[in-house]
Amino acid sequence: MDSRRRTFLATFVPGVAVIGVGMVAPPVALRAGQSASRPQQQSAVPPASPDHPLIPPAAMPPTTAQLRQNQRDIRKDVDQLFSLAQELKNLADKNDAATELSVNLLQKTEEIEKLAKKIHDLARD
Repeated sequence: MDSRRRTFLATFVPGVAVIGVGMVAPPVALRAGQSASRPQQQSAVPPASPDHPLIPPAAMPPTTAQLRQNQRDIRKDVDQLFSLAQELKNLADKNDAATELSVNLLQKTEEIEKLAKKIHDLARD
């Protein structure tokens, strides 16, 4: 390992560990007359407020119109996926993949992958 890398890791990793420990167990300020053995109780869930950075705002559920549009898009994309799969099959039948790999075959598979991911994302919404 390069000496610069070793030096970087030797200084960076302990620093991150110290910061991480500080985030997990923040120090508790003691009030006058309070002993260190009985720290003040803190709630496990931070308060919900619009300016609190740890709590994301609630996501709005999709409307019926959005769901219908997603369904139309999914049907259109599935039809396109079917036609691409047929074209891929025809290309695979024409070419002998054992002897040569067609660039068109690879491009079709990439198109199919992108379209399948798009359908997957639409179905999850």
